[in-house]
Amino acid sequence: MGTANYWRSRLYRNSYKDRKGATADVPEYYVRMRYAGITRQVRLDHSNRDAAADQALLLFNRLQTHGWKVVDDRKAHLPSSSSVEDFLAAYEKATKSMEKAPRPITVRLYSRCLLQLCRIAGVKNIRELTTEKIERARDKYRADAREDGRDDASIRNTLSNITRNAGACFSREARTIMQRNGLTLENPFTGIKCGSDIQQVSPLPRGIVEQIWTDAPKLRDGDPAAKDTKLDHYIRRYKKTHEGREPGRWVPVDFREPHVDAYAALLLAFGCGLRANECDKARWSWLRKDDQGNCFIEVRKEADFTAKGGSGRTVKIPVNLYEALLNTRQDTGEYVIGGGASTESSMQGGGLYRRPNTFRVVNEWLRNRGVEAGKKYGKPLHALRKQFGSAVATEFGLFHAQKLLGHGSPAITARHYASQVDLPDLSHVRLTG
Repeated sequence: MGTANYWRSRLYRNSYKDRKGATADVPEYYVRMRYAGITRQVRLDHSNRDAAADQALLLFNRLQTHGWKVVDDRKAHLPSSSSVEDFLAAYEKATKSMEKAPRPITVRLYSRCLLQLCRIAGVKNIRELTTEKIERARDKYRADAREDGRDDASIRNTLSNITRNAGACFSREARTIMQRNGLTLENPFTGIKCGSDIQQVSPLPRGIVEQIWTDAPKLRDGDPAAKDTKLDHYIRRYKKTHEGREPGRWVPVDFREPHVDAYAALLLAFGCGLRANECDKARWSWLRKDDQGNCFIEVRKEADFTAKGGSGRTVKIPVNLYEALLNTRQDTGEYVIGGGASTESSMQGGGLYRRPNTFRVVNEWLRNRGVEAGKKYGKPLHALRKQFGSAVATEFGLFHAQKLLGHGSPAITARHYASQVDLPDLSHVRLTG
């Protein structure tokens, strides 16, 4: 890239249709340049090939030092035949100019779904992505999923999520911003239906709920009757088959040992209705007690955490739960689940945690007690949050369940989180004789 000859071989002219419909060439040369993950089409000032090559070389060298600001926006546009990766880079940039910018984790989710769909469709250039190719990709996904033995409801829900998330990259606001930057696209997802099967929440059987609370102290203090994992044997065998590498955190969990952090996560999710990411970022300062002896946990924004939906909430909790949480404190740190501060990745949420092993331990412990035991990709701890919502909805109503769960709409609570944990005793019938 450091010679004029290199750029001379990459020059080209664009064409256009004149008023009579004839094709005409733009006299000045164009070239594509890539910097910071973004490819743009740059219009040069010269119709002479040698002069244009010299300008391209000078411009590229300045680009490496000063970035895209050295190129006039009127002369630098996204190429009309952008690759999928270039389009996603343009979409990510466009989100920063949106009136209400999506969270970075959301942008990555949308991008990942579009890449997955394009990969299935065999699309490399974004203009190749048409409604027909999207439908064909969806057909292929269904066929492959059924061959893997997945049920139709699961396939429909997953495919709906992938399609809806991928289509978000072509929102009207995003396309308007990208059009101002030189890339004009139609929305290929227009008219594609994203149906899903809403699975009504089923409360946990009462026997499982009672077993969780009965066995919870064993999670905290260790269970002498738990299975011996033979960890030393496992590590030796792992090193032997993996060229001496350490197994990392993916080792069998020894429940004979205390798991205080997992116990704290259980209390936060089941007792307080917190999401996994909220449990991960919960501070001791969130817990408080007023003059009347009422206890609360307040989910609020922190430097490394913003509640889903952007708003926090306050949950009134029983005194014994408040004291049980305080008794799990093992250090002077600020987090309820101990350990170091958040990393850049764990601050984004979306399943990336400060203490991922804590959630692996508590989820395995819950599966052993029948919580989503038969689901390959289940979320046992999240099932406890749904059980919390169902209990609140049954006793206090849907409005309170919505507020304590932190939902923006009661429809979400009703569809996914609230079910009756107890049926009412009907006494309206008065039979005589």
